[in-house]
Amino acid sequence: MSERGLDYLVLSSPENIYYLSGLVTRGYYVFQALVVMHTGEPIVVIRRFERTNVERLSYYQNIAIWRDTDVPADVLAKTLSEVGASGKTVGIDGNSYFFTVSAYETLRAALPNSRFVNASAVLEKCRRIKSPQEIAYIRRAAVATKAGFDAAREITHSGRTENEVAAAFHQAVIAAGSEYMAGHPYVASGPRTALPHASWSGRRIEKGDLVYIEGAGNTKRYSAALMRTWSMGKPNDDVRRAADTSIAALDAAIAAMKPGATSGEVDAACRSTVARAGLADAFLHRTAYSVGVGICPGWGEGWVMDIKEADPRVLESGMVFHIVPVLFPEPHVSVGFSATVLVNKVGAEILTDYSREMEC
Repeated sequence: MSERGLDYLVLSSPENIYYLSGLVTRGYYVFQALVVMHTGEPIVVIRRFERTNVERLSYYQNIAIWRDTDVPADVLAKTLSEVGASGKTVGIDGNSYFFTVSAYETLRAALPNSRFVNASAVLEKCRRIKSPQEIAYIRRAAVATKAGFDAAREITHSGRTENEVAAAFHQAVIAAGSEYMAGHPYVASGPRTALPHASWSGRRIEKGDLVYIEGAGNTKRYSAALMRTWSMGKPNDDVRRAADTSIAALDAAIAAMKPGATSGEVDAACRSTVARAGLADAFLHRTAYSVGVGICPGWGEGWVMDIKEADPRVLESGMVFHIVPVLFPEPHVSVGFSATVLVNKVGAEILTDYSREMEC
């Protein structure tokens, strides 16, 4: 905050609030905020209904309550005024899904002499490198993820439905210790595999189909993600080439990951592998994105750090990424193999290692 010239910081994304305060609630779909100051305890601005969650879960007990008859941003504005923010520089969580235009306009109207700036990168910079405890949570989540994939693979056969595969994944990952997941698993078969972020639809899996599955177990809001593509029988040559290329690109990215390497260098290692196979036009995605704190709707924290073309940011020990070289070799086909990987002091460690055998 000092480096950015911020007198106050207002956090509104549930991930950032959880990271600093320990407060987590599925009630984040209504307004909540955490006001951080240079001196004094942060203030949790929360709906009255959620007060018990703050009292039991948050490190901070300084609470500003809004009731269902209030305009929540008015309560935040009053709170800021009471702590002396009028005429000061206030950083806001401008990239948060949950900080609306109307809330911003309310703050500006209530504190006309204050300077509001987008400070979304302030805490994200801190979140890039995971502590040993955070890494331990991700490792535990990876165990649950593997259990989910074991169960899903066992049931994935022609004649089964996408729903049955998704149900098997859910049951196994939760039984293995996962809390509610930061995002539902993606389960798609046949021509539906080419639909980005598609999930189960009741479709019955047929002989010769591809089945795409991606999911992430969760421990203490920390996720470990994995993606696989399975074939119901021998895949055709184009699909096999795409699968081999995705796996080779995954390996190339992992080999390039080490402290001091840039995001762009790792992306180039992955992307050039795909290009040499003649599938550059089939790679529509960045190479990887950071994973850590995950709260619905997704387990990724790509706004914290990602691996993409020409990116000069430098990798450091303790960063965790989901590497996702998914390819679209045909109009109705996607093929992808992924891993969640920890950057350590000398290179990279796969946290979600799993069989890459394609045929079921």
